[in-house]
Amino acid sequence: MQTLIEQALNDRRWDFTYLGMQVLIEGLALVAFQRIRDYSKNTLCRQVNAYVMQDEARHVAFGRLALRDYYPQLTDAERREREEFIVEGSRHLRDRFNSPEMWETIGIDPKDALQEINRSEGQLRFRKRLFSRIVPIVKDIGLWGERVQKLYTEFGVLHYGDRNAQDMLDHDAQVAEEFDRLVGKSPKA
Repeated sequence: MQTLIEQALNDRRWDFTYLGMQVLIEGLALVAFQRIRDYSKNTLCRQVNAYVMQDEARHVAFGRLALRDYYPQLTDAERREREEFIVEGSRHLRDRFNSPEMWETIGIDPKDALQEINRSEGQLRFRKRLFSRIVPIVKDIGLWGERVQKLYTEFGVLHYGDRNAQDMLDHDAQVAEEFDRLVGKSPKA
């Protein structure tokens, strides 16, 4: 994760910062907050995460619109560079829990731990869900070349490209607005 953030922030081209932060990192954040919002039993926790998602969705939408307008102007070589960044960044996000040094520190053979992690049903579901927010944005901004599609096929998440990115972001805002309505009707308000 640190490598991905450093690459996004240190590249001299402004769009790499947007691509790394607004598409990949904030796409990951949306999935994490969505999980809490949708599965928490605590109403306040759900409400706070809905508001955080609403804010994060605005950031993603801003980056999406800027990149979607800019990327058609790129040369094929420039587009390939961005797609390579998406491929590398997506691998970083998928593998961020592997941490072989952590397993070594606690006395577990990293190869054994990684085999178990990679077979874990919960981890497989989480990794796929992670890309449910990223893949539609990547396709929408026009970075949908052969390497990107091959990677997302390998990850089992290519079908997320069929989702409407704007509808997902609008839904996040609607959920937060629904909490506003519920709180407004509450006798404590």
